Amino acid sequence: MAGRKPGRKRRARTTAEKLLMAEVALKFEAKMNKERWNAEKAAKKLQVSRASFYNYLRKKDLPSFEVLKRAHDLWDLSFQYIDFGSAAAKTAPSEDEQPRQYVLPFIEGVSEGDVEVIRAKPVKPDTLQLTVNIRFAG
Repeated sequence: MAGRKPGRKRRARTTAEKLLMAEVALKFEAKMNKERWNAEKAAKKLQVSRASFYNYLRKKDLPSFEVLKRAHDLWDLSFQYIDFGSAAAKTAPSEDEQPRQYVLPFIEGVSEGDVEVIRAKPVKPDTLQLTVNIRFAG
């Protein structure tokens, strides 16, 4: 690892993240050119550091959802796979408001008595790994 700068370890980017980074860079640069802003002015308006803004332009970092939302609100930018509609501004829907979606139709027939917990193992403070037996009607 000689020659590498100290700091956070980078993880591999997914294809979707790479596509979004390319779209962000393209739209941020187009906005800067249209408004005749330099990177410092654009970063200030977007409330990010100049270094972060340069990383967005060079496709080296992906802006957070909050930064993308500010770009949408302030600059009227939209991104192909992100929906900033009115529903996104609300809090997450409760279980009552959210429609239930069944992955497989036969799951509806499973009752509480058909599920047996074999083992519960804490993995992280907020994660529990369950091993279960589920009896399906034949």
